[in-house]
Amino acid sequence: MFRKPPHFRHPAVRDLAWVIGSVPLLDNSASNLRLNLLDEEWMSDRFTRHLEWLEQLDNDPQPLHDFLNLQVSKLIGKRFETLLQFWFENSKWFELVRHNVQLRDRDQTVGEIDFIVYDKYSEELLHIEAACKYYWSSAQSSQWETWLGPNRQDRLSLKMDKLKMQSRICDSKIGKAFLQENNIERPISVVYLKGYLFYPFNELGRSVLPALGHRHHQAGWYIHQNTLDRFIDTPKQWVILPRTHWISPYHSELNDLDILTGAEMIARVREHMNRTTKAMLIAQTVEEGDFHREISRGLILTD
Repeated sequence: MFRKPPHFRHPAVRDLAWVIGSVPLLDNSASNLRLNLLDEEWMSDRFTRHLEWLEQLDNDPQPLHDFLNLQVSKLIGKRFETLLQFWFENSKWFELVRHNVQLRDRDQTVGEIDFIVYDKYSEELLHIEAACKYYWSSAQSSQWETWLGPNRQDRLSLKMDKLKMQSRICDSKIGKAFLQENNIERPISVVYLKGYLFYPFNELGRSVLPALGHRHHQAGWYIHQNTLDRFIDTPKQWVILPRTHWISPYHSELNDLDILTGAEMIARVREHMNRTTKAMLIAQTVEEGDFHREISRGLILTD
């Protein structure tokens, strides 16, 4: 299980290890959701099978760095998808059959397939729809519509509706035509859903999980900008995480981000938020020897 993973020196390898081995956001094993979410057991098994490969990659991460540098977009979802692509292309346990297929009807895109991969271990052809999402609880409710994206433009309910639609694309007329034209058998459609759920800072331990929230999901807390002063007297333990550092838990090895006092962190956050309304992510760290390691993360919302 990924909750106590081995340490990898290189941040990009740590991200890849998180993408493979972290616990999924939701668990539909006891529901009738009609959405085939890959589960914790699947993630844990694939992580174990790839551990030696990840360790080798940590000794020579240049192929991963080169691959990531080809991705211009800094969006978290794109980085997540690129890491998955690298995994499927370089793993001895997978064969990447297709990636990022645009299904078109005349001149209009009517659907997309994220990945079609052959899992050599299970001997299954998989159609994988992948997403890495971050949601915060806007109310003490398990209803998906109350779980919002960092900038309130997204909701868990909208994403789940989209995943339901995307996971059925191979059964559509145009999906069947694509499979037939490319001599691909009907794959098993699955959803690869990762991310973090954030709970109110002052209600930690008393918050309601979203419906089907995985009991081991990656979690953090959130706080509004106007209440940050509660941290003003804290010592050097805070790191402001740029979007490229949102995936795996922060570790200072081979990272050059500043470790800040509470007062320094608040000043930088407010300076940033004077220029934009985008939410920010910070990590609280603890010092271990020569390094700082993340012990919690917090989403800072504009007021």
